[in-house]
Amino acid sequence: MSRCEQCENIMVREIRSPQEYLLCANSLVGLLISGDVEMTYSTCPLGRIVDEDMKFTMGKYFHQFRCTKCGTIYGMLFNTQRGGEIRINEKVFDPADYPDKKDEGENA
Repeated sequence: MSRCEQCENIMVREIRSPQEYLLCANSLVGLLISGDVEMTYSTCPLGRIVDEDMKFTMGKYFHQFRCTKCGTIYGMLFNTQRGGEIRINEKVFDPADYPDKKDEGENA
């Protein structure tokens, strides 16, 4: 999918450190507030990534958002131990597309 002038400045990139992730998350908040993107899926609200002591509340985070002008879908994944990335996704994540492995084992 080609990107438009509204979202072409969203950096598709590797995220190497927790500090970089927090900067990316803050940038995403700005894009949401301005209406340039809309959140399509999130494992954690952006305001709850860290607690009052600035400690991460989870080990893995995933935020997916879409450009409100051209519809390009972006995924921002971060693992506090391994890093992460921002990339373009083909479609909006839907948990129903990934059946529980436990259920698959019971049906076998």
